[in-house]
Amino acid sequence: MLFPIAIERGDEDHAYGVAVPDLPDCFSAGDTFEQALANVHEAIEGWLEVQVEHGDPIPEAQTIDHHMDDPEFEGWIW
Repeated sequence: MLFPIAIERGDEDHAYGVAVPDLPDCFSAGDTFEQALANVHEAIEGWLEVQVEHGDPIPEAQTIDHHMDDPEFEGWIW
């Protein structure tokens, strides 16, 4: 199962931010785009492990189209 991610572009003063809209409070960051992508994989794995350990359900992944019009992610990269 693949979860869409939203990436907020970084700059000289800010890291790239990454959110996983289908997994509440699952987010990550990285100083470069590549680091942000690598770090979000670890964040997703950790988030899913905790859910399984607690016996909590895993949300179903939505499509990118489902999230694209969310004003919270306006201007983010999908």
